[in-house]
Amino acid sequence: MVQALRERSAANDSIVYAHHVFAETAALARRHGLVSPGSVLEIGPGTNLGSLFCWTASGVRDTAGVDVVAAPPPSAEFYETLRDYLLAIEGLSWWRAWAVPEAGRVDFPSVSSFPAAADLLSRIQYLPGISSEKLPFVDGRFDLVYSIASLEHVPDPTGTVAEVRRVLSPEGLAIHEIDLKHHGSADPLKFLEWTDAEWMTRTTSYGEDLSLRKILDGAFEGEVFCNRLRQNDWVRLFEKAGFAIETVEPVIVLDASQIRRERFAAPFRDLLDEELAVLAIRVVTRRQ
Repeated sequence: MVQALRERSAANDSIVYAHHVFAETAALARRHGLVSPGSVLEIGPGTNLGSLFCWTASGVRDTAGVDVVAAPPPSAEFYETLRDYLLAIEGLSWWRAWAVPEAGRVDFPSVSSFPAAADLLSRIQYLPGISSEKLPFVDGRFDLVYSIASLEHVPDPTGTVAEVRRVLSPEGLAIHEIDLKHHGSADPLKFLEWTDAEWMTRTTSYGEDLSLRKILDGAFEGEVFCNRLRQNDWVRLFEKAGFAIETVEPVIVLDASQIRRERFAAPFRDLLDEELAVLAIRVVTRRQ
């Protein structure tokens, strides 16, 4: 059982992965002073709403997710199993969030007080077919906006970052893990060899004809569009949009000795090795 969980922990459609995304994001939020967000938005949930389900199960009353491609129809078994998994590993503190106090009685809540999987899922506002450059939410609605391996795919990063700031509450946090690697090659910097015009002609953006599920199922053999921004580009975008950078953490770093800049197109060949070597980042920003 433990071995099976380990093998599935990095899979997007795994209950363990769903909880990992929630737990890491929640821990980062707490570390930066956001202990109990009242509202949470995920950009690009992917194949399921697992991490949003975790936020809802933890007691957050306002959870939402947007994606340019609709997730497959929800699997009742997936969410029921995830609910049981959460009850087993999160325990009493989560039950308390849903306990109904009875007059004249003080007691510990029971597992029966925890909502059913279908109830938790119905509380999530999920909006497929929505671009992150035009979020359909009022200003300042969310205390926390987060994404995992999504922002590298948006065609208008400036518009996306501006929209994230707009829907954040004053002093709200935005936490994003951004993959800076080439998605279609074992060479993580292969996609820097082409000019912008060449790259646009050979890639396909997520949309009606391309979903994460299609890629995971092996039904897509082309190149997935990535905006190819590097770490410093993202930092400048967030700062220009009015965010204070709390932390920028390199998650994956390439050995600089493996970088051969002479093969890159402009402007990538002029970047420092230190910037080219960063292949994934986790950035925590605060709305100013």
